[in-house]
Amino acid sequence: MHEFDFLGELVLIGAMAVAIILVFQRLKIPPVIGLIFTGILLGPSGIGVVYDEKLISTLAELGVVLLLFTIGLEFSLDDLKRLRRIVLVGGVVQIVFTGLAISFLAYWLMLAIGREISTSAAIFLGFAFSVSSTAICLKILSDRDELELPHGRIALGILIFQDLAIVPLIIGISFLNPEAVPSLETVLRKIGFIVLFASGIFLGFRIFMPKMVRIIASLHAREVLVIGALVICFGAAYLTSLAGLSLALGSFVAGMVIASTDESHQISVTIDPFREAFTSIFFISVGLLLDVQMINLPLFAAMALGVLLVKGLLVTIVSVFLGNSIRVSLMAGMALAQIGEFSFVLADSGLANGVINQEVFQAMLAIIVVTMIVTPAMIALAPRIADQVAPALGFIPLVSRDAPLSTVRPADSTIICAGEIHAAIVGFGVNGQNVAAVLHATNISYSVLEIDRELVRTMRRKGEPIYYGDCTEQKSLLRAGIDHARAVVLGISDMTAVRRSIGMIRQINPKAFIIVRSRTLHRIDELYAAGADVVVTEKFETSIQIFSQLLNHFTVDPELILQQQEIIRRECEKIFRHSPGMLK
Repeated sequence: MHEFDFLGELVLIGAMAVAIILVFQRLKIPPVIGLIFTGILLGPSGIGVVYDEKLISTLAELGVVLLLFTIGLEFSLDDLKRLRRIVLVGGVVQIVFTGLAISFLAYWLMLAIGREISTSAAIFLGFAFSVSSTAICLKILSDRDELELPHGRIALGILIFQDLAIVPLIIGISFLNPEAVPSLETVLRKIGFIVLFASGIFLGFRIFMPKMVRIIASLHAREVLVIGALVICFGAAYLTSLAGLSLALGSFVAGMVIASTDESHQISVTIDPFREAFTSIFFISVGLLLDVQMINLPLFAAMALGVLLVKGLLVTIVSVFLGNSIRVSLMAGMALAQIGEFSFVLADSGLANGVINQEVFQAMLAIIVVTMIVTPAMIALAPRIADQVAPALGFIPLVSRDAPLSTVRPADSTIICAGEIHAAIVGFGVNGQNVAAVLHATNISYSVLEIDRELVRTMRRKGEPIYYGDCTEQKSLLRAGIDHARAVVLGISDMTAVRRSIGMIRQINPKAFIIVRSRTLHRIDELYAAGADVVVTEKFETSIQIFSQLLNHFTVDPELILQQQEIIRRECEKIFRHSPGMLK
């Protein structure tokens, strides 16, 4: 039975993770931190009882593949088209500028502390540290329901390009090898082969994968659905790896292709339990990688802090350059400030090619792990920090490429004149567009404030009175006519931005009637406290629609149905506060 000794390690890891997460939950520390801490405790930096690192790293990589596949299932190809500017422009600029900046700082810092490194090693460190953690960043943003928010989409777009950039970065390492100089012809031939092969694979995904999904789902056998989902996920990852691309990128693209089919929800539900198990092992493996002497830890922590500051600042600048608000850009910068799991691959390649030595290799691993450990806390604190810092950076000129600002007038009256704006909509997603359609149909004039620049351009071409801007900035609110709006509808999901926006609207226009959308009931009190007049809760309103349709089916008098709706809405907090599980 000795060939199954690894089961003992897996059982130990699982039991320790459960115990640590239970403790951390009481301390209100995110489970991801608990998983990483479990790895540190059991690994070389702790008590050192886990030895089968190869098995753990393999399981961890499978976890990343499953995670990216499920995220792809929630993200269609149309969404990717909307992100093309972030991917192609933001991704390129971020990689190049971050790589050069960290290369320069690494060379001079190591020289200053008496540990001089070669120019090629400094360049290698810069570009190896320029990529962020797709697994950690997307997992946390997804858990916090922030992946669909503006900073979440910026992070996703740049991460997609970073995954694509791994291949040229690995090829570029061969140029830094002091003992081997590959010919340009060989490199171009290799790149051409990868591009041709990858294009063929992605075209095949687009044509054949939806058909495969429909065939598997049509069999109506859960066992086949589970096996089929795993085959599609890992098969797509394997095919892209043959092209030299990352496993995770292949699974993400496969998920996006499947997202356009009616069966995507079934696949997502089927794969979820596997994803949670394997991604948990990935986070534990991050802690297991940490193997440094305590005497060097302060130096590595300081270097990690420097990387976090440089990367966070440069991502923020890139985001602002793309036309996003300072607040959103700061949150995106904090989300992408860490170093990614693919940097481990680059570090291995750099060591094998003689670009770095063993000492630099271990330092790299330590710095990468430290930045990963602090990432959950950084993302959690990002909205609060952005709210504090953004106003202080308001002096930075942001050039708007949209129409000029509307005339700003004092909020001394809410009297409606002919053609004057008297309803304002913040956020032009599905809810915002539905509200606008009803206002238009009832001849009520309105304006819209939206932070997605591409959406603003599209809707403006359709004749919508829409303005680009961040709802947490006073000048943006004034641009949309909040100062003389009789009512304001906040249809965005970012609760931090909603609370801040309510406060600013009250300062600009105290008489405005503010209606706020909330996904869950547990936000009601804080939104009313912030100054909202009405809070509409999505899950609660869904339940009202369900029982209304049921009563209507049983031919209950419409007036009685309306009475029941009003009673439920009036008593909602009393009903649900005694059931904490319903508040989520």
